Amino acid sequence: MKAICRLAVLSGLIAPFAGAAPAAEPEAAPSHIRQVDLIHFSHTDFGFTDHPAVCRDMQRRYLDIALDTAQATRDRPEGARFCWTAETTVAVNDWWQAATPARRQMFLDAVRRGQIEVTALPFNNTPFLNRNQWETMTHWLPEDLWTQLKPLTAVQNDVNGFPRAGAKAVLDRGIRYLFSGINSDSGGPPLPRLTPFWWKQPDGRRLFVWLSLSYGDGFFFFETQEWRRGPLPLAADARYRPPRAGDILRTDDASLRAAHQHCVRRLRQLERDGYRHSVVAVSITSMWRYDNDPPFPPLSDFADAWNQRGLQPALRLVTVTEAMRDLENAAGPTAPEHAGEWTDWWANGTACAPREVAASRFAKRHLAAAQSEVWGPLDAASRDRITRLTRDVCLFDEHTWGSGMSVGQPYSLDAQGQFNEKARFAWRPMALAEWLLSQRARTRFVQDREGLWLVNPAHAPFSGWATMIASCLRSPCRSVIDAATGQRWALSFEPGPQWGRPQKPEDLSGEDVSATFPDQVPHRFARFWVEHLDAGGAKLYHLSTEPAQDPAPSAPSALRTDTDAHGWPRAATWAGMSRPLFTEGLGDLLAVKVNAFAPRWALQDIWNAGDPAKRQQLQREKLQFVTATPAAQAVTDDTPFTRRYTQRLHHPRLRWATRRLELWKHQPRARLTVRIHRLSSFDPELLCVICPVPCDRTLPRLSCGGMPFVPFHDQLPGTCRDYFAIDGWAHYATPEGHWLWVTRDAPLMTLDGPHPKSRLASPPPHTGRLVSIVYDNFWYTNFQGDSPGVMEFQYDLLWRDDLDPRGPEAESLAEALMTDPVMILNPDLPEHPAVLERLYRP
Repeated sequence: MKAICRLAVLSGLIAPFAGAAPAAEPEAAPSHIRQVDLIHFSHTDFGFTDHPAVCRDMQRRYLDIALDTAQATRDRPEGARFCWTAETTVAVNDWWQAATPARRQMFLDAVRRGQIEVTALPFNNTPFLNRNQWETMTHWLPEDLWTQLKPLTAVQNDVNGFPRAGAKAVLDRGIRYLFSGINSDSGGPPLPRLTPFWWKQPDGRRLFVWLSLSYGDGFFFFETQEWRRGPLPLAADARYRPPRAGDILRTDDASLRAAHQHCVRRLRQLERDGYRHSVVAVSITSMWRYDNDPPFPPLSDFADAWNQRGLQPALRLVTVTEAMRDLENAAGPTAPEHAGEWTDWWANGTACAPREVAASRFAKRHLAAAQSEVWGPLDAASRDRITRLTRDVCLFDEHTWGSGMSVGQPYSLDAQGQFNEKARFAWRPMALAEWLLSQRARTRFVQDREGLWLVNPAHAPFSGWATMIASCLRSPCRSVIDAATGQRWALSFEPGPQWGRPQKPEDLSGEDVSATFPDQVPHRFARFWVEHLDAGGAKLYHLSTEPAQDPAPSAPSALRTDTDAHGWPRAATWAGMSRPLFTEGLGDLLAVKVNAFAPRWALQDIWNAGDPAKRQQLQREKLQFVTATPAAQAVTDDTPFTRRYTQRLHHPRLRWATRRLELWKHQPRARLTVRIHRLSSFDPELLCVICPVPCDRTLPRLSCGGMPFVPFHDQLPGTCRDYFAIDGWAHYATPEGHWLWVTRDAPLMTLDGPHPKSRLASPPPHTGRLVSIVYDNFWYTNFQGDSPGVMEFQYDLLWRDDLDPRGPEAESLAEALMTDPVMILNPDLPEHPAVLERLYRP
C-alpha cells in the first residue's frame, strides 16, 4: 500500500522535513546519539511502480548490483564497504535459482563478511494469511540456503500491522528481531516512531521490535530536497533514471558539511522529543521512485567520507541485523514490553475486490481439504503442487494490489495489467486446488465400490444438504440408500441454469444478468440430507430410482421463529436457549457513500482531523448510511430438516439483491447467503452485511492466521480497531451459551459499525452486532477503484451450550461449516489403469 504522503511530497504539497531550512548557526552535537546506523535496501512491491513481472525481474537484478558493489568494496576498511539488505526473499530465491555456482559462492561470501543480509520473509504481507500460509512464508528459501544465510531479522515495511501468527512463525524459525518501517497514510505505528519494544507472544516468547521511520526516510536525514520526480515513472521510461554519484549524497566538503548540519538538526529534534538512546537506526532507499528502487552504490562512499572527516555522530552503513543488535545493546535492557495482536489499518483495502478474495479463500479451503488424511498419505508430487499453489495464494495476500494510478486512471493499460496479474494469484490456485482435490479423491475412491461416495475432509462432523448437478445422474434417480445402514433418503430437485435458449420469461430469474441461457430450468440440482458425517469420514450411497420419504426426525422440531411484516425472520430460538440465535436485522445490507466534491480527499480530511469532535462532525456532514429495503415478501420453503426464507431487496447502489436464510429445525444453526449485483461506480463506498447476535457487552474471540485474539482488549496500543482481518469466525462465550459466527467469503469485519475513518479506541456499545464488510473502495491508490457485478457472501451461525473458549474447537467447527463434502460417483465399470495413473493421480 502506498501513501498519500509520498505523492504529496512528489507534487510539492508538503516538505519532506519541517526543519529543512538552513540554520543560521551550526547546532551543537546531539547530547545522547553517538551513532547513526544506515540500512540500505529496496522496498519490495510486486506492482505499484511497475507491472509485477517487471518488479520481480528488477528485484532479482538489484541483487546482482548489490553483489557486484559489495565485491568491489570488500577490501576496504569495514566502515567503507558497501552493505545491502535484501528486504524480502522472493527475489533472493529467484536470483539463487538462476545464479551460477560461482555467483552463489560469491553471494554467500558477501553474507559471511556482513555486506549482504537476507531477511526472513518473502514479502510485506497483509493480515489475511492463514496458518498454512505462514508455514510456507517462513520456508520460501531452500532449507540448505536458509541454513547458510542464518536470518535473524524479519522486515515488515509500509504495512501498518503484523499478525501474531507471523510473529510465531518467525520465532519458530529462530528469528529474534522485527524491523518495521510503517507508512502512516490512513494508519500509523502503534507507538511513537523510533521506539524499541519487546513484543511478548501468548507463549511467552518475545521479539525485539524497532519502529523505524517510514522505510526510505533515512534519505531526509542528509538531504533537504526531494530528488525524485514523477509521480511514479515506469522503470521502462528512459526519461527518468535512478540517481547517480553527484546527484544526491555528494562527498565534496561543502555538501558533506551541509548534510552534517541537517542531520544534527534532525537528531537534536529527536532528542528534544525524548529520544535518549546512543544509537538510532534508519533505512534508506534510492530516490528513483522510493519503491522498487535499485541499490545506490555511492552510498558507501558517502558514509566513508563522513567518517574520514570525523563528523559526529558516527555514520555506519550496516545490514539490518547489525543495526538491530546495536539497538538491542543500547535500548534492550530498558525497552518496554507490550503484548497483543498488531491489527492492520490497511486491511480494508483487500475488500476492494470481493470476488478475487472469495476465490483466494476457495483455493485455501480446497488446499486444506486436499491434505486431509482421508485420501491417504501425500506423495511428493502432491506435496510439491500444494507448496506451489500455497505460494500463489500467499502472493495474493502480499501488500501490493495494483498500480499507483489504479484509482486515478483505472482504465489505463498499466492499472489493468497490474490488477490482472494480482488477480491471477487468486483465480489460478482456485482452479488448480479444486483439480488437485478431485485427483486426490478419485485416486482414493475411483477403484472402490460402485455408488456415490460422500467424503468429509474437515476436522468436525458435517450435517446438512449434499447438493449435485442433476445431470450427473444418468438414470432418473429419486433417492439414495446409505450402504451401511440401508436407510433411504429422498432426492429433492431444484431449478437452475442450463445451456439453451430461454422459451418464456419464467425461464429467467431476476439474477440472470445476460438473459442468454435460462437459469430457472426445473430439476437442475439434486440434493439429499446428510445426518452426521464424521470428521475425516466417508459414506457410500447407492442410487435408486425408487421414490422415498425422508425418515421422520427422532424428535419434533424445536425451532421457533418470529418474522416481520414482510415475512423475514427477526429471531429464531430452539429448545434449551434463553436467547435467540440472532436478532432483528440479520441479512440487512448497508452502504456508506461520501457526499463531497473529490470524495476520497474528503475521506482524508476526516482521517486527518486531529480533534475527535471535528472528525465526528465531518463524518456527519460527509457520510451517508443507506440500508436496503424489502422489495417483496419473503418466500418460505419447508423440508423435514430445514426451513428456508428467500427475499429480494432494493438498494439504489445495486441492480438487484437477494438474501436467503436457511434454519436447521433440529439444532440451533442458520445459514445466510446474500447475493448482490453491484452497479459500477468509482465513487468511494462501503457495502456491509449485518449479522446481529444477542451478545452485546460481550467481546468475541476472533482469529488471525490461526492465532485467537479478543478485539479492543488483546491488541497493541494504537492498532486498528475500526475493523479486523480474521480467518473467518467469531466466538461469543456468555453464561447463556456460545454463539459461533462464520464468514466464508468476506474476511473483514467490525462490531456495531461500520466505522469509516473513526479511529476507535474503545468498544462500541452493541458488540453483538457483527458487520461483515464485503466491499470497500475508499483507498485512492493501489487498490481497485471499482468492482461491479454479481457477488455472493455466505455466513453460518451456530449456538452451543458449551464450547471451549480457549481451545481449537471453534476453529474446527468454523472450518467444517465452510467446507462442503466431496462427492465421487463410481459406475459399475472399472477405470482404465492408464486413465487412473496419468490423469487422476496428482
